[in-house]
Amino acid sequence: MTEVPGTFISDRRPEPRGHVLFSGDHRLEGMLEWPEGAAATGGVVITHPHPLYGGTMAQPVVYRIAQSCREEGLASLRFNFRGVGKSGGRYSGSEEYRDVDAALAFLRGKLRSGPAGALPGRPAPGRPAPLGLAGYSFGSVMAALAAGEGAVPIDALALVAFVVDWEEWPAGTLDGLARFRGPVLAVCGEADDLAHPAVVDRALERMGVDYRLSVVKGAGHLFERRQREVGDRVAAFFAETLEGRPPQAPASAGLPGE
Repeated sequence: MTEVPGTFISDRRPEPRGHVLFSGDHRLEGMLEWPEGAAATGGVVITHPHPLYGGTMAQPVVYRIAQSCREEGLASLRFNFRGVGKSGGRYSGSEEYRDVDAALAFLRGKLRSGPAGALPGRPAPGRPAPLGLAGYSFGSVMAALAAGEGAVPIDALALVAFVVDWEEWPAGTLDGLARFRGPVLAVCGEADDLAHPAVVDRALERMGVDYRLSVVKGAGHLFERRQREVGDRVAAFFAETLEGRPPQAPASAGLPGE
């Protein structure tokens, strides 16, 4: 059988929560979760931190974003990059954005026929369901690449601990993000030395994207004991941008001292 990137490997209908396998450059494993007791109003793909430093789809920040999105009525798909867990292939460091593309295509397909049926309050059948993308640390870089250069369009992008300057990536790696015209949320830890709010702010301003900065006071790169707060901020952003709910003011927004 020839596999098309993003197609579902199994013919079985998904459960409200379930382990899935889907195809891209390699067969990838993920966790697809639907809102409890209601049809999804859209979907979000969440990407994990650096595979060589223990990053997986079970990482606490990734898990909390997925759960908070479900609580907002959105389907969530978190997955393991190539070479992680049961996902095939090997770590690349530059091609993982293609795994993001495959995950987005897979989720978009499942949203057309999710377990709860048609999307409520949405336009005529056949119009794509709203789709968001969230990435954490290394995953935020791959999410940014997919948003700017990938094959699957998204409606909103959340970048958590966005590492804009890492020696592993050559200069100009993230320039393609400037082509993304949708809303962007950047969540930063106030004390994050890998993705400091001021550095992220300057980079996104230079790219000319439509972004807002949300700073978690006192938090570092791992958001210790603040994962739920991060998840709630990201989910509220997607509820606003994908579902059209009124915006909610976060506990702290903007650069420290502003």
